[in-house]
Amino acid sequence: YSENLLKTMNMMLEVDILLIKQIDLKYLSKIRKLLYLLMLNAPSEPNVSQLSLEIATSRATIMNYIKYLKDARLLNLLYSVGEDFPKKPKQIFVQNTNLMHVVSKDTVDRESECKTFLYNALHAKHKVNLGKKHYDFCIDQKYQFKLGNNNLSKNSTNTFFAVDGITV
Repeated sequence: YSENLLKTMNMMLEVDILLIKQIDLKYLSKIRKLLYLLMLNAPSEPNVSQLSLEIATSRATIMNYIKYLKDARLLNLLYSVGEDFPKKPKQIFVQNTNLMHVVSKDTVDRESECKTFLYNALHAKHKVNLGKKHYDFCIDQKYQFKLGNNNLSKNSTNTFFAVDGITV
């Protein structure tokens, strides 16, 4: 299963990105390395300057590559309310939790996996932005979501908690 996912990811890089975006084959290794670095740290805020040094390309090119990876449905980008590309995303998520396990093997953090799953589930039907204050996500600019049960204002009608591992 992991081998098939890796083959599919590779095909997406070679076909969806290189051919459709008309990028020269010599840049494939840079795009691959960028995807790998982003997936290792996801979900997290990208340090575009550091990535541009590691990939040996400009910040603008890094941002374009990130957009191409999003368009190929390998990554998801999370922005604050009212922001969008070409601004730097507040967080980058792997498109699917299965991809996290292919790249990171046994080192996938449980909280990162849950956060990625929740983002993907909400993103399917709603506009998802970075949550305000201590919340993880803001849905449709109306509802606040928090992963876990952290004694935040539970009496608000616009606040929801995604809790994992409850024993019933």
